[in-house]
Amino acid sequence: MRSPFLYDNIAKGKNFFGRGEEIQFLDKIVSYSNNALIYSKRRMGKTALIENFLDLKKKDFICLYADIFDIASKEDFAKTLLKALSNYQKSDIKIAIKKLTNLFKRVRVEPTIDPNTLEYSIKPIVITLSFEEMMDDFFGAVKSLSQNKKMIIAIDEFQQITTIKDTKIDAMLRKYIQERENISYLFLGSKRHTLTSLFSYKAPLYEMATHFELKALKIEDIFSYSKKYLNIAKDDIEYIFSLSDGETKLVLHILHLLYIQKEKITKTLIDSALNEILNSKDATFRMLFDTLNNNQKIALKIIGKYKHKIFTSEVLNEYNIKKQTLQSAVESLLKKELIDKENSDYFIPDRSFELWCQNMAL
Repeated sequence: MRSPFLYDNIAKGKNFFGRGEEIQFLDKIVSYSNNALIYSKRRMGKTALIENFLDLKKKDFICLYADIFDIASKEDFAKTLLKALSNYQKSDIKIAIKKLTNLFKRVRVEPTIDPNTLEYSIKPIVITLSFEEMMDDFFGAVKSLSQNKKMIIAIDEFQQITTIKDTKIDAMLRKYIQERENISYLFLGSKRHTLTSLFSYKAPLYEMATHFELKALKIEDIFSYSKKYLNIAKDDIEYIFSLSDGETKLVLHILHLLYIQKEKITKTLIDSALNEILNSKDATFRMLFDTLNNNQKIALKIIGKYKHKIFTSEVLNEYNIKKQTLQSAVESLLKKELIDKENSDYFIPDRSFELWCQNMAL
């Protein structure tokens, strides 16, 4: 029996809910072959949104999805794009290989099998090719395909291109994006400031995409979906939403635990479910916490507790830390991506970790 609250994998079909307005926005974007930059905090459901949207459009569009979260080089970036292109269609594998062979100038392809799922896919062979040759083959194939059918190319965790220092990937992409026809690019990411800086004034991708922030699911939508499976009151949903700070994954995780416990839902039971989640992550969070120096630990506790005006004399005196020392620790935490900043406020983007840090600060 499967839980309807999918917190640890991508929600699809009937388990995907509450994103009607976002689907409509994306539909307008791709209908006119425009581009979009979609950003939000982690665990808000960007990947679920885009995968469900691509599923809806795959009959009328050629849909490519590339997750570049773990790229370590420009070659990795090109390989990920080529892999997405090589496996965009679910046709007979021999037919697909023949079609790809005709599309590519240099890239060879061969069938491979996933050792975990035992599913066949197509692997691009690029061992002798340079980054420029791989990119030329990818965009040459894309141009050819888009002459007969509209395309959507979604690149997830797009901010990762900033980690590549030996090539200005954004400048290279600008040329291809400017020359496109019948192609929409959807750029997704979770590091808002890094991501939006790629599209800021004077940046190569400036004005190349419409910016769109993915907000939290609406409480009404969560309630409408939840009451199909749980005997739950709206104020309980509001309480869960508040505890989770709107983080989709944590909301669904709490609802999952309530679903499998099959007890009368109370705020005490909700608190118990949240504590179960935090306790299950305690060892991981402690290991992470132990990698920090004392000043970074203090900074994390302060941000977990206060967020606003963390450099006031009251806060500095409470934790017996100097302003310059705290500023240095905060900068280190930003680099480690353990915290983020919006305007003048700092926050911990992982809500579970934030709640754990708040408990540490008590």
